[in-house]
Amino acid sequence: MQAVAAVMLTCGSGAALAQSAVKMGCVLPLSGGSASVGNQTKAGVTAAVEQINQAGGIKALGGAKLEAIFGDSQSKADIGVAETERLINREKVSVLCGAFNSAVTFPATEVAERNKTPWIVVGSVKDEITERGYKYTFRINNKATYDAREQIDAIDMLGKETGKQAKRVALFYEGGDWGRSHAANIRKLAAERKLDVVLDEPAPPGQVDFTSQLLKIRASKPDALIVALYTPDQLLFSRQLAEQRLDLPFGLHSAGGGTEDPTFYAAVPAKQVAYYFVQEDWQIDFLDNKSEPLLLNIEKRVRGILGHGMSAYAAQGVSVAYVVQDVLERAKTTDREAIRKALAATDITGGPALFPGYQRIKFDENGQNTFSHGAISQNINGKRRTIWPVDNRGADVKPVWPVPTWSKR
Repeated sequence: MQAVAAVMLTCGSGAALAQSAVKMGCVLPLSGGSASVGNQTKAGVTAAVEQINQAGGIKALGGAKLEAIFGDSQSKADIGVAETERLINREKVSVLCGAFNSAVTFPATEVAERNKTPWIVVGSVKDEITERGYKYTFRINNKATYDAREQIDAIDMLGKETGKQAKRVALFYEGGDWGRSHAANIRKLAAERKLDVVLDEPAPPGQVDFTSQLLKIRASKPDALIVALYTPDQLLFSRQLAEQRLDLPFGLHSAGGGTEDPTFYAAVPAKQVAYYFVQEDWQIDFLDNKSEPLLLNIEKRVRGILGHGMSAYAAQGVSVAYVVQDVLERAKTTDREAIRKALAATDITGGPALFPGYQRIKFDENGQNTFSHGAISQNINGKRRTIWPVDNRGADVKPVWPVPTWSKR
């Protein structure tokens, strides 16, 4: 067993003596373009770890405290890899999580695999992350295939509910691993569902003006626009789309990213994002009318850290911390191989690990939680409301389909 901060000592009677902490490493973008998202995830992890420790820590390890140690990827693959190596070799963590950006998580999990250190994916959706036959990589949240399917399912559902079908879609996405993976899945599903893809356009990195892309979108005359953009690009794109008053009969459908980030909504006028459809990584109105003290305490702590309430990214941070707690309680050791085996046997059907809205966490042979799912929201009257799945839709929620033209807003 590798050396760890939490060392189990026993006396003649077999009773466990005091321990310090079990180390959990988290690689996240705490600075750079995705810093807002990374710090929201960190806040969720921090709030959950505090709550776990206040409740007695890891009881199977004699009450050892859980300690989260963070590494800043800066959204850069090489730095994320270096931070992964530091957490494994210098900090001697027992388990890793992260890293939101698929372009970081993909190579970082290779490092974890070589070092036989379990990694629980947080946020990253690139399909191939859990399709390489790795033994030490596990993903709680959706992969890109699931995100794309949910978007197309919602478009189909809205068409059937109203008798008004979208037939032509345009794709605009960030040019990295996440965006290209999402676009590839949309293309495949569109072909199966008889949707015409009339534009397929990646965004070059560091773009400071989307005028030319918006002109292409206008010229292609889509019924709906599907986007996958991180926060900085989503801010600029939304502002310019509104300035050009580009009408999309069946709206803008985002795969998340910037449109799940509370700082995005704080930076744009509500009118600019009216009627946006967003594939959410948690049910955005999940806390409405909720009274569970555990969830409300976490929401209060997250709000204290961030200055705003829960988000999908904070919820994912909460989930991964509670999955680690569950695994350690079952493994009864800090040994990395034993933790990997416990992760593979995970089957969580209740409790705060399901905070993002899942009904179950159980990994398949590739390490993917096949019970993961998101929800689709629409921004209606200034509030994001869940519209898909129908079972998650509030009784007072009526989707707006098609959406009003700019001249009628």
